[in-house]
Amino acid sequence: MPQPEPRPARRSAKPAERGPGARERKRQETRARIVDAATELFAERGFDSVSVMEIAKRAGVVEKTVFNHFPVKEGLVFDADPPMRAALLDAVARRPAGESVSAAAGSFVVAVVALLGSPEAAEGVARMARIVRGSRTLQIREREILGELTDALAALIADETGARPGQVEPWLAAHAVLGLYASLLELARDRVLAGVTGPELSAELRRQGRRGLSLLQFGLAGYAKRRE
Repeated sequence: MPQPEPRPARRSAKPAERGPGARERKRQETRARIVDAATELFAERGFDSVSVMEIAKRAGVVEKTVFNHFPVKEGLVFDADPPMRAALLDAVARRPAGESVSAAAGSFVVAVVALLGSPEAAEGVARMARIVRGSRTLQIREREILGELTDALAALIADETGARPGQVEPWLAAHAVLGLYASLLELARDRVLAGVTGPELSAELRRQGRRGLSLLQFGLAGYAKRRE
C-alpha cells in the first residue's frame, strides 16, 4: 500500500498564509485527500471490505482525523446534506405563477440526471454505481437519503398549499418526483456500466425523463389500463 511522502521541513508562514483562511484551506485539503483515498480503496475492494484505519493510512492521517471529517463511514460516499436538496427546493420555490410542483421539480430532476450522460461524468458514474451496488449498507443509505429528500419536498409543498396534517397530496407529489429521479439515476448507471455514454445517453435520459414528467403532469388514469 502506498505510503504518504515525507513532509518537507516546516517554514514560517507568510502573513497571507496565517489565520482562519489558511486553516480552512488546510482542512479542505485534508478532507479531499481522505475522500480520494477512500474512493480508491472502495473501487479496488468494495465499501464493506475497507476499514477506516486503511483509509486513514492511505490518506496520510490518523483514524481520528477521518472521523472528525466523516462521523460515519457512509459519509465518505454520500454527502450528509446533498447539494441537490437545496437546488431542488429552490427550483420549486422559484417556479413562475401557474406552474405546478411536478412540472418545476420534475424538469429540474430531468435536467440534473441528463448531465450524467456527459463523457466527463461517465467514469465517476460507473465507479459510484459499482461501489453502491456492491454494498447493502450503501444501498440502504441511498434509500434513506432519497426518503429525506422526499420529506423535505413534501414539507415545502404542504407549507405552500396550507395542507392539513396527515393530508396525503404533498407527500404523494413529492414521492412521485423523487421516484422519477431514482428511476433515471438507475437508468444512467445501467447504461454507463454497459458502455453507453455521451450524447446517446444524454438523449435517452432526457427522452425517458420527459415521458416520466408527462406522466406526473397528466396523471396515471390512462396508464397501463388492462386490456381484454
